[in-house]
Amino acid sequence: MIKLRNVTKFFGNFKAIDDVSLDIEKGEFFIVLGRSGSGKTTLLRLIAGLEKVSSGKIYIEDNDVTDLPPSKRDVGMVFQNYALYPNKKVFENMMIALENLNISKNEKEKRILEIAKELDIENLLDKYPNQLSGGQQQRVAIAKALVKRPKVMLMDEPLSNLDVQLRYSARKLIKRIQREFDITTIYVTHDSNEALAIGDRICVIDRGKVMQVGKPEEIYENPANEIVASLIGSPPMSFLKIDGKVIGVRPDNVILGDGPYEGIVSNCEFWGSYYLIYIEYNDNEIRALSKVRIREGSKVRFNLMNYKVFENEG
Repeated sequence: MIKLRNVTKFFGNFKAIDDVSLDIEKGEFFIVLGRSGSGKTTLLRLIAGLEKVSSGKIYIEDNDVTDLPPSKRDVGMVFQNYALYPNKKVFENMMIALENLNISKNEKEKRILEIAKELDIENLLDKYPNQLSGGQQQRVAIAKALVKRPKVMLMDEPLSNLDVQLRYSARKLIKRIQREFDITTIYVTHDSNEALAIGDRICVIDRGKVMQVGKPEEIYENPANEIVASLIGSPPMSFLKIDGKVIGVRPDNVILGDGPYEGIVSNCEFWGSYYLIYIEYNDNEIRALSKVRIREGSKVRFNLMNYKVFENEG
């Protein structure tokens, strides 16, 4: 279990993390979601011990690790750039991860071979990182983190360098390994679809503050504010003002063909199984889904269902 209590981080006069308190359960796959510059990577680095907190406390299994170095926190880390030593072979990279553990050389080699077999990289142990594909490097990075058998896995956008097809298979791999080893995992991403697909719970962060924490379904169906609503879902929610209220509505809840509202189609995009229609209405832009193409410039009537009313956040 990981606990953060009133954690704040300043870089000079800039407050990167603002009074964050979180409880992450043992064995949980916990997502930290936010746009670029939101503070999500800084939060992960604070948990890892790569950055020092300005104030607040961090606990792992009720042990105060706030002032401990990364090597004493029993965490494994996987970064966007994979952090592999280019002049060392895969086997050597994994061995370096074990150098601070008080176990025999034979035990270290046994662990490396076991995790390499689990991640199907046995045939890569004698290769250098620059001889590997992106997907292979990603597997090696995960193996390097797991070989320590950490209590906590910290992952910072580990799939962002992979192509779309590899990303899907890598997601499955990470989720399977996490479940199999029952490792508490904190996974940072800016991709809301990824967050919804693999997270047990999601923490949405913006400008260093926690906006909302909940299960994927809760975050999607009942976003706490416009910031959360704009980050979750693809295509994203549309916002408009009706009767002095700020309304958020998802594209699949905009019903075309009839209704009390009328707008002009400004754009039509083909998204495979449907068209994404952009409608101009009273200085608002609304996105809707359609099974048929609608010509730009056409008038269209529509209705809104299951919308969310927000406070006007400006």
